[in-house]
Amino acid sequence: MYPPTLGGVAGAAQRLAKMLRDLNFAVHVVTVQESDARPAGGLCSIMEDGIAVHRLTQSAISNSTKFALRDAILELDAKYSFQLFHGFFLPSAEPCLMANEAGTARRPMIASIRGNDVITLKDHPFHRTGILEILQKADWVTSVNQCYLDLVEQDVTVSGRASVIRNSVVPIAAGAQGWQLAQSNRGVVGMVGEFRKVKDVPLLVRAYASIPPDLRGGLMLAGFFTDQVEEEWTNALIDRFDLEAEVTRTGRFSPQSALDHLQALHVYVQCSAFEGMPNALIEAASLGVPLVATAVGGMAELLRDGETGLLVPHGDTAALTAAICRILCDDALARKLSAGSRSLAAQLSPQVERSEWGALYDHLLDQGSRRARSL
Repeated sequence: MYPPTLGGVAGAAQRLAKMLRDLNFAVHVVTVQESDARPAGGLCSIMEDGIAVHRLTQSAISNSTKFALRDAILELDAKYSFQLFHGFFLPSAEPCLMANEAGTARRPMIASIRGNDVITLKDHPFHRTGILEILQKADWVTSVNQCYLDLVEQDVTVSGRASVIRNSVVPIAAGAQGWQLAQSNRGVVGMVGEFRKVKDVPLLVRAYASIPPDLRGGLMLAGFFTDQVEEEWTNALIDRFDLEAEVTRTGRFSPQSALDHLQALHVYVQCSAFEGMPNALIEAASLGVPLVATAVGGMAELLRDGETGLLVPHGDTAALTAAICRILCDDALARKLSAGSRSLAAQLSPQVERSEWGALYDHLLDQGSRRARSL
């Protein structure tokens, strides 16, 4: 996943590529782009901001895509002699592993746990064997939170070759206006991003419907659904609670519009069933938008209840409604949480993320050089 594909993983992948470029690594990104414009399987290579991006065009993503990616990586490896492979989320690590093992000498490989990777490992037997092999053979495993690594450790020993590297967020420019509570956003509750099933948008709709009408200023769903059934169920709930006039749906939007959508909220809600570290949540934090989140995954690690946000159990509509109402009813609390969320975002600096990735790449490349010299 890489832009122009939308979503948190794509944005994080591009951020990492730019960080590595700035550290003077020669970065090659191999990704898949669905397209009918060129024949399926065609590899289109272009330099984008000093990064070599190789897009494998497919008419549809399928299980055979991993073999096409493997072949593309092998073709590029023959030309560029890669020194390290990095699968930025576990499914993409499989073609990296296959290409690496097909080469004449094995190079270091990083497997990064992102998004739904751990859920796939635990709940999808069809993919479990492949993911376990990736985790067993990777030289290093990274995650955006410790929770994922702890869950993985139940199946594969990764201690001693794993680390947490959290997503970073660019702070708002000095002098730029952060979040402000105004008449235009008072009572507006919402979520921003890619609405995968794990985000549990129907839970947000139920919670919003339970807010007293005099506190409600609108429900903003700024993003797009990736699951048709989830979208249909969300719309059915909106109809059931007669909320259509109060709901704003943006559909897909440009990355530049995300901050505008966040500024338009009184409360940002991330009510996911499970979560790594959602980019939209930390972007909201960088602006100082008051946060309500479910106490799951990386959000439970990252947020301090009552200081940087309000935490509630997943699936508890009443608790979610109560947390949102606390902020809508108490401007002093909203301002306190706004200051807290900004302090949280300040800890997630791009400089820290860049140095952590740079140190890891240097370590593994040095390890790879010593391995090659010993052969």
